[in-house]
Amino acid sequence: MPPQVSIVIPLYNAASWIAETLASVIGQSFDHNNIEIIIVDDGSIDNSINIAEQVLQSSKITYCISQISNSGPSIARNIGWQQSRGEWIQFLDADDLLDTEKISTQTIQAALPPEIAVVYSNWQHIAQIDGTWQLVNMPLIPRIGSLALEDLLKTENFIATGSQLFRRTWLEQVGGFDERYWLIEDVDLLLRIAMAGGNFHYCPSEEPLFFYRQHATSLSRSDPHAFVVGCVRNAQMVEVYWRDHNQLTSKRAELIAAIYSQGARYFAGVDWRTFESLIRQIENLVPGFLPNHPLVLRRLSQLIGYRKAEHIAVIYRGIKQHMMGT
Repeated sequence: MPPQVSIVIPLYNAASWIAETLASVIGQSFDHNNIEIIIVDDGSIDNSINIAEQVLQSSKITYCISQISNSGPSIARNIGWQQSRGEWIQFLDADDLLDTEKISTQTIQAALPPEIAVVYSNWQHIAQIDGTWQLVNMPLIPRIGSLALEDLLKTENFIATGSQLFRRTWLEQVGGFDERYWLIEDVDLLLRIAMAGGNFHYCPSEEPLFFYRQHATSLSRSDPHAFVVGCVRNAQMVEVYWRDHNQLTSKRAELIAAIYSQGARYFAGVDWRTFESLIRQIENLVPGFLPNHPLVLRRLSQLIGYRKAEHIAVIYRGIKQHMMGT
């Protein structure tokens, strides 16, 4: 007996995308009797809702649409999955696409033991090139093993939200998305699931099962500052967890310090107080820390220390920008 799958779509001013996104849902090979669509309109001021209703009325999939004032993706997603009935939850942003076999392929894993909280698969970016949407770069193949927290913190293992299926019981256990956050909230959720004991299962596929649409108005590109803050915040949460459980090994300390150093690079010359705070956290984790890249920064850090090297890098970048502007 196939499981019930609820597809939760937060919607905000997505008139340019929502019809195609919904078409990718309606085109699923999975039995439509076992799918429901929950759209949560997050205060759109365009005609997204009208377009969505027109598309959905032409299908036989059960759906409902809720409307809220603009509150952000975390609140919208939580409202959606809490209204749903499915054993498994598919979160899908209103501008992204599912492969036709996405749900069918991943629900084959539905009989997995209850400790499996998330099923995920390969995914890929698409971008507009010469007026058409095309695949870009290679498919991304994240792998989350038994050391889930370590794996989830590594850039190469980023799992796009739409490429996953979430088991409802685990969303209930951790309370879903943290509603304070608008960016990197998806990684925060995965980390909290891992800390609660949930496991991650890789579902192989010949082709990517999810496509992340790159465009100028993507929320992930809208606020670089909040993006960096989110990455640092997630690393800090994991550091506290490892310290509290006496699990902060030297390898894990280096992993956390590397994330903090990315934040320090961003804040150097922008917010020196935050920069200094991150430097102190790095030095507490890895005394004598050396960044892996850029190579010039690493070599300079070997000579004069990481803190001073970042100060010089700021001066160098300023001179370079000035010369390019003249």
